[in-house]
Amino acid sequence: MRHRLTLFLLLGAVLVALGEWDAHSHRFRFADGLNDAWREFCVANAAGKIGDPAVTLVRINDEYEPAIGDSFTQADYATILRFVENFEPKTVAFEPNPVFDPAEPINQTFELLKEAALPLPSLTLGAVAENGQPPQSPEEEPKFPVLTSVEGDVSTLTPITRVVAAPNPQLLANGEPAFTGIELAGNPEDAGERRVNLIARHGDQVVPSFILHAVANHAEIPLDQVSVQLPPAVTEPVVRVGDAYEIPIDTRGRMKVYEHSGIDTAFYPSISAFHLALTGDEDETIKKLLANLETAFASLKTNLVVIGNDRSEARVEKVSTVPRSLARSELLTRAIATVQSGRYIEWWPFWARLLGFAVITALAAWAFRGSRKRAILWAILGAFFYFAASMVIFISSLAWAPAFAPLALFGLMLVIALVLPDPAKDLQAFQAVEPESSPSPARTPSPGAGTPASPPATT
Repeated sequence: MRHRLTLFLLLGAVLVALGEWDAHSHRFRFADGLNDAWREFCVANAAGKIGDPAVTLVRINDEYEPAIGDSFTQADYATILRFVENFEPKTVAFEPNPVFDPAEPINQTFELLKEAALPLPSLTLGAVAENGQPPQSPEEEPKFPVLTSVEGDVSTLTPITRVVAAPNPQLLANGEPAFTGIELAGNPEDAGERRVNLIARHGDQVVPSFILHAVANHAEIPLDQVSVQLPPAVTEPVVRVGDAYEIPIDTRGRMKVYEHSGIDTAFYPSISAFHLALTGDEDETIKKLLANLETAFASLKTNLVVIGNDRSEARVEKVSTVPRSLARSELLTRAIATVQSGRYIEWWPFWARLLGFAVITALAAWAFRGSRKRAILWAILGAFFYFAASMVIFISSLAWAPAFAPLALFGLMLVIALVLPDPAKDLQAFQAVEPESSPSPARTPSPGAGTPASPPATT
């Protein structure tokens, strides 16, 4: 038993360390497939708690080049809006804050953005706010829509003082501004957790973010039906979008970006503006190229369409589960997808994962005290009970743990039981050999039993 347990402890420690390290760093990704399959299995059995997102990201990436010169003009952005308008979208959110060269004649003469925006549904328009010095001009004064249904202490919310990047005035003819980020907000990541502001405070008023405004717009919930509840009115801060969504936030108005929820670029449709520009082309080669995007194109008609800047210079957002940096537009889209799907999914805390490994180790130590059959049986039963308990925990809390390390421990337990000698058989063999090999005790002969009598004494 001692040798089997020692080997289990040594190899098990290595497997657990490798599994935890790769799950965090994604360096080699050898366990990603297994972990993703386990998470999605849990999601599929979550009794309707989790749905599908309804958002499509239109990426203005490096593939889409300016029509004239090196910088985008009104005509370039207006063309993208017209491409989207061709699909008759239900809701559109426009994230970039385009600034045009005033020397370009086209930027002086025409209002192309306004003409392209008016046929679209009312837009959510991105703006960048700041928690810094007060406005230096009327253009820097925040003019965001206000949430009126608010309970609790708003003083803890992240404040904003001015706008540093406003939507283009032409787009405001058919849209409302909402902040995509707050510079100088002093929002350090909490214990490695990434958060984005869902609401903020301007003076004593509460204003919605780009995420919240777009989600409410797509759900057809007026902002006066969006309620905010903060302590001391409630214990856990929350934002409710009518009866459609209930979004957990912290006291600063921030929503956690659930990095282990499985939301990535494959979780919602994504289309390059370059591919939008190719729609309608009759060339057979282009038709084949776009054939794989039919589902994504169809989603533009029903989903919330986020038009976002995804060029190389815009990819500055860090997410621990993604090896590359993301553009802000993608980070916002992931947050929208989280709200729409209800994927408030996170890992078990580290102490809980350690406790799980300790329970498996204790089970192995007990099983190795018996026969090979007992160790094999409990390696199989232990895995079943462990993952069944994990499923119950997920359904109740939407928390899961990567499957590689515990499954590797149960597999190691099974292999050791099969390969190393069975201590029960060794004990039986020893007990069977011991009586035959033990020497018989010497017997002292008694007088008259074959021993010659002593001769009589001679006188």
